[in-house]
Amino acid sequence: MDSRMYALPQVGSEMDEAYLAAALTRAGGKCDPGALTLALLADGRQSSPVWSLKWPSGAAYVLKIFSRENWRNPILGDGNIEARLFASGVMRTLPAPLFVPSIDLAFHPGRDEIWMLMEDVSAGILPRGAFDEEKARWMLSAFAALHARYWEKAEELAALPLLSLEANIAVILEPILAFGGRRPAEGWRGAGLEKITVLKPMLPILFDVLGPADTEYFLDLGDHRQDWVRVFAEAPHTFCHGDIRRANLALFSPDRIVAFDWDMASNAPAALDLAWYWFLQFWAYPATDGRHVADREPLLAYYMDRLAHHLGRRFDRRTFERSFDLAWLKVFLQLGFCLIDPISGKHSAEDRARVGALVRQAMDEAKRIHDKHVH
Repeated sequence: MDSRMYALPQVGSEMDEAYLAAALTRAGGKCDPGALTLALLADGRQSSPVWSLKWPSGAAYVLKIFSRENWRNPILGDGNIEARLFASGVMRTLPAPLFVPSIDLAFHPGRDEIWMLMEDVSAGILPRGAFDEEKARWMLSAFAALHARYWEKAEELAALPLLSLEANIAVILEPILAFGGRRPAEGWRGAGLEKITVLKPMLPILFDVLGPADTEYFLDLGDHRQDWVRVFAEAPHTFCHGDIRRANLALFSPDRIVAFDWDMASNAPAALDLAWYWFLQFWAYPATDGRHVADREPLLAYYMDRLAHHLGRRFDRRTFERSFDLAWLKVFLQLGFCLIDPISGKHSAEDRARVGALVRQAMDEAKRIHDKHVH
């Protein structure tokens, strides 16, 4: 654990009015009278426990709890990247219009946990299946500003507690390779199979839809990734959120874009962020507007235009387009199981056929990218 964590304010109580009052006082906020209402926010896919804390007045906060003993520590050194970033102070200086909701960080010695208090920004989160191109442009413009701010700033990036590109890849992909028999399912990889709770139920379905030959190809791409990762790593690096998706964004206005869950924040090519969002938003969980992935190309062009606006001649479109391809390949290997989510429960033959066609399309895209960029 970073030594700064031991200098954090200490929590001497449980999750109660006394804790919240002390945290709000440290953050310069005001306390409301009355008893707190507590609720665990659990959808089965969160990396850390998250609680809703509400005053009777309606004032609402979110508490994220990090265990100091984290299954990711062996691969990351310290698996609580978001807490370390907040402790470093960098989260308070992100370029506008990007903000974080975190307002206080404290250490609970009795439970050996780090508690991060955040404003409740759920009012700005788009519901699943909803999509608004105007708000997507707000978000893309905000992250273009972040990426430009740290573009090729090697010394600044090295000073931040960010994942390396390889760590970003390995923390999800290595447990998948363990499930596929390419690694021993023990140690941190085995723990990852248990902690990333969607892997065990969803990977068998993905591999069944892929079929034996394409499953082996899929696992080969991860097992022998050094060649395509080397090409991807040649792109300029910057400060990446690492997990841009609908549920991690609160889009209030062009001047207030709130991003949270920075657990995968990385020192990596900017396309890492874009491809992650693209895969989840337009491949795995597309909006119900009848438009296809290819119809979203203007949004990608908009992001590149915003980045070029900030960087000028330092931005090379061809290099970015190549890195976007390879970042998409990376995300497919890490999150390809999301494609079969519609058939992970009760489903029809039509659902199965539709998902099968989508998985085949994704595999064809992965082969195209590998053949084009890896020699």
